[in-house]
Amino acid sequence: MVAAALDRRRDGEFQRVVEAVSAAEAMMVWTAGKLCQGKRPPLPPEPALAGGDAVERVIDLVADLKVQGAGALMRVHDESQAAVLVEMHRTLTRRQHTLIDDMLEHLTSLQQSTEDPELLDRSFKIDHLATRLRRMVESVSVVLGGRSLRETRAPVAVSTVLRGAKSEVVKYTRVQTAAGDTGSAYALPAHVHPEVAHLLAELIDNGLEHSDPATKVVVRAQKVAAGLLVEVEDRATLLMSPAQRDMLNHLLERPNQADVAGQVRNGSLGLITTAKIAARHGLKVWLVMNAMGGTTANVIIPNRYLVPLTPALGTVTVPAEPAPAAAQPGRAGAVQQLVRPAPNAGGADSDPLPRRQRVDRPMPAATAALAMPARAANPEAVADWRAGLNAGLSAKPQPGTPPVTPS
Repeated sequence: MVAAALDRRRDGEFQRVVEAVSAAEAMMVWTAGKLCQGKRPPLPPEPALAGGDAVERVIDLVADLKVQGAGALMRVHDESQAAVLVEMHRTLTRRQHTLIDDMLEHLTSLQQSTEDPELLDRSFKIDHLATRLRRMVESVSVVLGGRSLRETRAPVAVSTVLRGAKSEVVKYTRVQTAAGDTGSAYALPAHVHPEVAHLLAELIDNGLEHSDPATKVVVRAQKVAAGLLVEVEDRATLLMSPAQRDMLNHLLERPNQADVAGQVRNGSLGLITTAKIAARHGLKVWLVMNAMGGTTANVIIPNRYLVPLTPALGTVTVPAEPAPAAAQPGRAGAVQQLVRPAPNAGGADSDPLPRRQRVDRPMPAATAALAMPARAANPEAVADWRAGLNAGLSAKPQPGTPPVTPS
């Protein structure tokens, strides 16, 4: 009986040691996994060496070994060549992004100061190259755990965000945006819309790469109950298998579980960038097969990011109080509305019936000449939407200025 009790005690002590060793092994695997994902996990707490019997001392030594092992993994990671390269790339991407922003500002000033069509066309092509280069630099920053690096201070309309995403792809002439009334009714805040444009550009570029070159990639936006739905629809030349679509949807839903190095080696930098941006802002992105056999990428932007825009009324002035009916002139050639008075039994004091009156109104003098139409933006230019907006604003005649007569 005493021997059986001793055996049970030894079995219990052995089980406690096995559990301590298993916990240390799990901690090592978890720490290594977090470091491979580009994260820095916290160190386990230092064990309190309370002494005790031999079994307690063994358990304390295993706990101390767990702390020392996790710290050693972090030191090896920090001092490894890969970690040094990652930190170097993060620093270089920030500096490259600053230089590209300065280049784009100089190009914008050049475009606004010249009217030579050939020079504008060349500057727009350089603008397009710089814009694409900026997106590549931002993708590297996002994959390395950073942000898109763009900074703005004001909300931007949804339609402008879609056009900005279109301007960042190579084959932008094949992209058709359809924001509708939603594009002018809502805007995205300053801390969200740069990365949303980056995300949409990655999806558009992916659709252009895997679709028929003779077809369009359509980008639509509409308001739904969950927020703003943006659809990027293409017509693929080869159908995507359901297994591949499920794998990509798993990547888009759980980017932290993805093998970043493997995705980069497979050329899926765009999707891992999309997934990381979506996870940072709480966006939902998933792929479905559309009726044309292609793929539609759906993006849900939550309602908390939507900024309602006040509709512009132009130059129409709405009076505070309506003018009296008698003082409101009708249109030329129209007949004023006849209002019959209430019947009066006596008839003596009743008002006479209204009579039709002819209203003569002079025609406006045809002395104002039409303003010269603004020159259309170069259709080959990547920044056609931005140049067209600037041209439209500059071509608008100022109040009180004489009309421009062509020589």
